[in-house]
Amino acid sequence: MNNKYTEVTTRFLRDDERFLLSEEKEMPLVIEAKTHSDPAFLQNFLATNATQLLQDMAQYGAVLLRGFDIASDEQFENTILSVPQFRAISEAFMAENGRTHVGDLKYVLHTNSVYKTGGTLYLGGFHTENYYSADVPGYIFFYCAEPSPLGGETGIINTQKIYQNLDSSLQQKIEEKSFFVSKWLVTEVAEHYKLDPETVEKIAKHFNLPIEGSGNERFILMYKPSVFTHPLTKEKALQINLFEIPTLNHYLRTYFKADYQGRNWFWHRFFWSLPAPLFNTIEFFAVAAISFFHSPKNAYKIMSNKLSGYFARKKTRLSHLDRVGTCFTKEDTKKLAQAMRNQYSSCLWQKGDILLIDNRKVMHAGMPGKGSRIIRAMISNPVAMDYTFKETGVVYAENRTSHSVGECMSAAFLPETPLSESNHSNYDFS
Repeated sequence: MNNKYTEVTTRFLRDDERFLLSEEKEMPLVIEAKTHSDPAFLQNFLATNATQLLQDMAQYGAVLLRGFDIASDEQFENTILSVPQFRAISEAFMAENGRTHVGDLKYVLHTNSVYKTGGTLYLGGFHTENYYSADVPGYIFFYCAEPSPLGGETGIINTQKIYQNLDSSLQQKIEEKSFFVSKWLVTEVAEHYKLDPETVEKIAKHFNLPIEGSGNERFILMYKPSVFTHPLTKEKALQINLFEIPTLNHYLRTYFKADYQGRNWFWHRFFWSLPAPLFNTIEFFAVAAISFFHSPKNAYKIMSNKLSGYFARKKTRLSHLDRVGTCFTKEDTKKLAQAMRNQYSSCLWQKGDILLIDNRKVMHAGMPGKGSRIIRAMISNPVAMDYTFKETGVVYAENRTSHSVGECMSAAFLPETPLSESNHSNYDFS
């Protein structure tokens, strides 16, 4: 390989560094410590080579920083912030339950503070980051504080290659329009951010988040394109959470099961062999029970909001609620699952690893395993898009130049109001 960088080694992963082998051989690109491995060197190296780094992320989909002495969440945060082009996102709009900050750090997040997201019995859940939020990051970063003793890698798949593999008729359906993704009661958002409903609606309208309904039954709706055109490579890539295709995980377990042999994987194979309705029921109640025991008050609040939203929707006729999953037939879904196995990139974690992912062309998931596993995350560079059903299904995925929707909600920042005059005048958006 032609090494574009000095003072480090550039290579691809060896077979023994991957848990599973596939057709994918060049993702991630590995940048490995050679002479110097201290955090100060790495941060200076990334700042100096930032332009080339972003080009490599766009070309390969992901870059793995390996062999550097990153030993804390704070060092991870400082390392990512050393790249001038990475505009870290502190708050994503209506983030998922469990996506909380680590300690007092502004940008480092738990992958989920409620339940493990990898190194368990579960297989599936591939997604591009923040599909169910208005704040989709251009980049996502993972730091391995403690790898699983068995499996537990973060699997990644190039969605540009996956999209190329879809039938042209399916591509046409997906590109035709934006699909419905999420909805929130205005009162729910107001309670979450401790704002009045009028302020919530002003910020939502500024970001072209449509609002329907009346009185206490007013909803913020979100529609999204399902295809991103990358601003550097000009390639199209699929950009969805694959939970939108309800039967996909069943086929993924079918295609991946043969890769998990031996006594260590007996219980994994056992659960993956269960009928899909039974597996889904066990999964639902397990997540509910874990959430309840982690925080009964928060679990009750989430359930209460869902019930309020359900009854409010019954009173309000919401329009254009077609989801992208309806585009996929059974055969499309099976073909997609097989393509994902063929293009799957497995990278076994080593302590101190940092994985840089271009979220505009790569999906990820925490993979099965056993034992303790600690992975941290950061996100950056919100992608600019509109959220109405009138948009097409393709967006040119440039960076948003303003703050994220979540940051504006958190700071009660009205776009027409100077930040210093907002309700949280000391909020730091730097």
